[in-house]
Amino acid sequence: MPAHELRPAAAVDAPPGVVRLPALHASFVGRARELALLDDALTGSGAAVVHAVHGLGGVGKSTLAAHWACARREVDNPIWWITADSSGALAAGLAALAAALQPALARLPQDQLKERARQWLATHDGWLLILDNVTDPEDVQPLLAHADKGRILITSRRASGWHDTAEPIHLDTLAPDEAHTLLTRILTRDGTRAAANLHGAAELCAEVGYLPLAIEQVAAYIVQTGITPRAYLRLLADDPAHMYRKAKEGHDSERTIARIWAITLDRLTDTPPGRAPPARPGLVRPERHPARAHRHPRQ
Repeated sequence: MPAHELRPAAAVDAPPGVVRLPALHASFVGRARELALLDDALTGSGAAVVHAVHGLGGVGKSTLAAHWACARREVDNPIWWITADSSGALAAGLAALAAALQPALARLPQDQLKERARQWLATHDGWLLILDNVTDPEDVQPLLAHADKGRILITSRRASGWHDTAEPIHLDTLAPDEAHTLLTRILTRDGTRAAANLHGAAELCAEVGYLPLAIEQVAAYIVQTGITPRAYLRLLADDPAHMYRKAKEGHDSERTIARIWAITLDRLTDTPPGRAPPARPGLVRPERHPARAHRHPRQ
């Protein structure tokens, strides 16, 4: 390894365009208030600004974070997305960042690369780090204590535990009109569905609680099967109660997703032996983007 590659992290400049982000959702809608809050808080210079976007599973935390971070490409460098649902995942993400900043060091052990990344973040500004799906605030405390010159955006289902480290931003479900826009945008994307076939769309959005992930799952099923929103409402009405109760009480988003998956599984189960199953909807797993090669987000 060339000796000059082992120079102090403070002396290493980031190569241009060091960006790792998940694929964006083409159907992103709404969230003007939250985007404005992030713009106001995570703009400018000075000490680190840490925000934690929290909310129900499936409410779109990762989607919001990715959409906002993508708009920062001309402002921040590096922009680095880390799935941080465990201390091990966080360490791997930091190691990957160090290797992206200095490819010649990529063969170093993970622990050394992780420490190298922490040193670099502590001695540079102008960077944006997204820590996605943090399950325990304590996992990120050591990093937050030293990375005090850039911008950090956290997504988490945890509403508590951020009072002394981050400014929380609560992300709620979509407004009714935004939910309706999301559903109709997905259903009419290819231009083959007439407006008359959208009858029941507003009621369907309300039935799934205006939850973005649920709307995407429902829309995928409708597109694949060619049924109408009104017909899907009838399927929800016929949904077996035991599938609805599989999620714990009080976890409304999980209960909603359980109902929707029950309909899909029932459709597959009802296929007669020897016959090809009906087209399975392209369901998106909860809080995840299509690009997963680098352990990208869970929404």
